[in-house]
Amino acid sequence: MRILGIERDDTACNHYRILQPLMKLREHKMADCLTIREADFMYNLDMAHQRIMESDAVVFQRPASPEWLNFIKVAQKAGKVIVCDYDDDPFHVNPMNPSYKYNGIEEVAVTWEDGKIDMLWKNGEGGFDVERNIRHMDLFRASFKRADLITCTTPVLHEIFKKINPNCEILPNVIDVELYPSCEFVKKEVRILWQGGSSHYEDLYIVHKQIVNILKKYPTVKFVYFGDMRFVSLFKDAPQNQIEYHGWVSHKTYPYKLATMNCDIGLCPVADNEFNRCKSSIKWMEYSTQKMATIASDITPYNVDIEKDVTGILVNDSEWFDAMERLIADKLYREALARNAYNTVCEKYNANTKAHLWRDAYDKVLKKELLEV
Repeated sequence: MRILGIERDDTACNHYRILQPLMKLREHKMADCLTIREADFMYNLDMAHQRIMESDAVVFQRPASPEWLNFIKVAQKAGKVIVCDYDDDPFHVNPMNPSYKYNGIEEVAVTWEDGKIDMLWKNGEGGFDVERNIRHMDLFRASFKRADLITCTTPVLHEIFKKINPNCEILPNVIDVELYPSCEFVKKEVRILWQGGSSHYEDLYIVHKQIVNILKKYPTVKFVYFGDMRFVSLFKDAPQNQIEYHGWVSHKTYPYKLATMNCDIGLCPVADNEFNRCKSSIKWMEYSTQKMATIASDITPYNVDIEKDVTGILVNDSEWFDAMERLIADKLYREALARNAYNTVCEKYNANTKAHLWRDAYDKVLKKELLEV
């Protein structure tokens, strides 16, 4: 079995959905795997064509353009199996997410507490184009429908995608624990981490006031902010000597950055909406590699993977302060949660022991294609 993966960027999505699984298939001698960059695919056509023709299946993420749809058709005519992967729901992007600019198909107004109404997304303004986005969504559906196999991360996403194409498999996000080093430094404070990109403003907003209150009550607690720096104004009222601000890094350096932060508690606040319910619990897995005790919102995906009060704490929006306070005060409980979570991730969400899921899914569709020839 020869699998070619097309890497579209340097994000965590590319790592977890393309690079890591193919690397593990190759490492464990389950398949002959190779990846090429999208730039090579687009601009070094001779090399890309050779790699494609040498492969049995081609795997890539987020096909939503005329060029990708045309590629799918041409590759299938050459006898190649096409696997399209997606780890989000492109059809129900929350308006608070910046990617709504390219995925949203309706204008959105916001009503503030004083009754004032502002347009969050208005057609024709700020690059928001409803007609373009409708075409974008149509191309997603056409590409998914045409693919020989769709792979996704969760049962919720599976229910959405299988309505477009019944040939859909769940390949859950898993983690290579060996990539995450262990760094322990002597410290006096309890260190609480939040990390997130540009799509997580609404999620961080849930917990920001309770974080500020924790810092004011506990002078020996340090809050470690790691991610999109446009959100730091949420903490302008907090004691600044108790906050560390860290900007985003590439995913290649992310495991080392996470380790050197040496945090004790990891926060996973998630707003309860349709888009977030399609997410995976990869952030909990990443925190657990560093033996952090995780506090997470009590919604899917976290309440599916986290065993409450055993491998993490699950909370409603009003309960964040109490949960943080409990872990600050009870070191033994904090360490027990972290230890349980680490052991669970190593056992149940380990990329080295789950590589066979990718092999089985690809092998199934390849055998099906051979029978139909």
